[in-house]
Amino acid sequence: MKTRTTAVLAAAFLATTSFATFAASPVSSEQAAGLNKLGTVSVSGVHGSFDDAKAQLQEKAQAQGASHYRIIGVNNPGDSSRWMGSAEIYQ
Repeated sequence: MKTRTTAVLAAAFLATTSFATFAASPVSSEQAAGLNKLGTVSVSGVHGSFDDAKAQLQEKAQAQGASHYRIIGVNNPGDSSRWMGSAEIYQ
């Protein structure tokens, strides 16, 4: 019974949470065509891997109020472990 009560409370909490707390979702070029473009975001000097750079682009997109983003490009110049990238953001 306690587990059921906990599940109901968790569901109620999630239902009242703003949609803005959910992460922006990646989209393809085709999917982006039907969305409202808000602009672009970029990151540089990201330590780690491609996934770390992608995660920071997603965070920036969400911070700008985007519900979706499309990565334009990500690279790490030379033998550096620092990544840079940019993404278009959409609503």
